[in-house]
Amino acid sequence: MKNNSKVDSRLQGKKVILTPLQEVHIENYLSSFSPLIMVALHVTDLEAERRYLHTSLQEMHEGKTFFYVVHDITNKKLIGAIVIRDPQIYSGQLYSWLNESYWGGGRYQEALHLITQLYFARTQALFVTAQVDVSNKRSYAALKKGGWADVGIAQGPYGKQFELILRNKTIPAG
Repeated sequence: MKNNSKVDSRLQGKKVILTPLQEVHIENYLSSFSPLIMVALHVTDLEAERRYLHTSLQEMHEGKTFFYVVHDITNKKLIGAIVIRDPQIYSGQLYSWLNESYWGGGRYQEALHLITQLYFARTQALFVTAQVDVSNKRSYAALKKGGWADVGIAQGPYGKQFELILRNKTIPAG
């Protein structure tokens, strides 16, 4: 995967604004990264997530990842993140979360649509993948609602995971 633009501009929808991760976002990111989100994503502590953010900043500059923070359009508050990572490194490319105060209402669906459209336009990739713990029914349902298809169930690092795929519909099936 090669992100053809060193610095992507923000993406705006009707409910959310996606902005490429920058150093200035890290503290707001961590303050919205709630204990519930930490458990769902198997993050042991905020320092582990901080290290992940710094690694992600480097990967962005190398063109290896599309990492956007999600802001609510009404109050401009950072409410989550949505990332498409390098398929050569991650079998589940999608990494995403939204603070539980903002669940429902279509923000996640809009963020997911915006980032996948950008990813497909920039990379011409045929598909993007995701892995979701089978216990995380809410995330699984959100991806299915967004048009993702089941590939199977695999053993992940923390137990069984749904494997999903979203096909680039701008490229004719072959």
